[in-house]
Amino acid sequence: MNNVENITLNIGGFPFKIPKDAICRLPNFTAVSNQTEYQFDRPRQCFDAIYNYCVLGKLHIPPTVCTGEFLEELEFWGVKAEKLEKCCHHRYVLFMREQENLRGFINCTEKEEDQNDAAEKFQNNGAKSRLWNILENRDSKLETKAYFVLSTTVILLAIFGVAFSTVSLTLETNNTALNYGQASTIGTTEYTPAMLSTTGAGWMNESDKNGSKFSEEKMFSNSAREKVLSMRDADPDTRWFLYVEHFTNAFFTMELIARLVCCPSLARYFRGYLNLVDIIVLVASFGRYIVLLADMTGSSTNADPLLYLQMLRVLRLLRIIENVPAFKILCYSVRLERKDLMTMLLFLFMGMLLFSNFLYFVEDNEDFPSIPDAWWFSIVTMTTVGFGDMVPKTAVGRIIGAMCALSGVLFISLTIPIFVNTFQSLYLYASFKSNRL
Repeated sequence: MNNVENITLNIGGFPFKIPKDAICRLPNFTAVSNQTEYQFDRPRQCFDAIYNYCVLGKLHIPPTVCTGEFLEELEFWGVKAEKLEKCCHHRYVLFMREQENLRGFINCTEKEEDQNDAAEKFQNNGAKSRLWNILENRDSKLETKAYFVLSTTVILLAIFGVAFSTVSLTLETNNTALNYGQASTIGTTEYTPAMLSTTGAGWMNESDKNGSKFSEEKMFSNSAREKVLSMRDADPDTRWFLYVEHFTNAFFTMELIARLVCCPSLARYFRGYLNLVDIIVLVASFGRYIVLLADMTGSSTNADPLLYLQMLRVLRLLRIIENVPAFKILCYSVRLERKDLMTMLLFLFMGMLLFSNFLYFVEDNEDFPSIPDAWWFSIVTMTTVGFGDMVPKTAVGRIIGAMCALSGVLFISLTIPIFVNTFQSLYLYASFKSNRL
């Protein structure tokens, strides 16, 4: 083969001789008649792989080259990415997926920044705009930092105040029940604490001997009133917990009013899930006051559902971390990978139904009274928690339990890394961007 049959491409100062019959694999290259050498200021490392494709017909991504840079070179020469060999498909697909996620994250953050800028420009009142920036912790001024510290302190005070009030309430309730059980006798029958705790404890009739554990258990352990401190039952040592609750509720109420007054757009405000959480928690707090008022007046109210809403108070912790970049990235990653997470939940649901049915029929009724009881075992086993409250005792049951555990490990290990990789790539980008700023 002589030189006339070759075309020389000088790429970055290095000549590549390509046969004329192979140059057609570069669609964007147009040869000029009677010219056998061409010069291009392009990266040579990328063209090494393209040269091998022209000569040998196999296209690989060089391990020392950025995938994005190599794809740009393929686009420049008109080579389609579909020509890549199968061994490079994983790297290509992974890169394209990361770029798609990154573009979506950038668009989301830019859209949020544009909305914030538009809201600030729309706000004509300077005092309202300044107060809104303080409430949303949008700058690094002294008053904004001071309010953030104050708000965080009040949130932690509200949460830990309720937590420590349950400690004193539990001790008081247990001591009262024990003393009452030791001292109470009716006729010749002595009522013990165990008898007192079982009397009227379940919503299923005791005479139903065929009921399973699942059907005999209550939705909640006992009445919500027994777990909530009230002004009527509180002694001077525990009453200050109620004062702390009143103070924190007043603070959150004033904060909510200030947010509603200063927010640039009420429609956008009510679309925020954290804002809805604040409103629900305040409604639950006022429901608590309704129950307290009913107790003080001696009225009989069935307001346990209102008291159960008190558990939502811990959601105020989200206010502390809502402006943390890692938290925003975590929320976006969950939303982005919701299909993969739903797939994982579907696998767990199918495994739960499958293994629970098998276990129910191979085990004794005392160990697995019903299929819904076996659901619990399947879930805690597939998630590798394993409380140990339910254990298969037959040989076949143990084999099924082992398969249940192994399948759970398999399902979780295959899906969780996808979510972790997405979070890690977005977090590294956000860290790089913040360092550049």
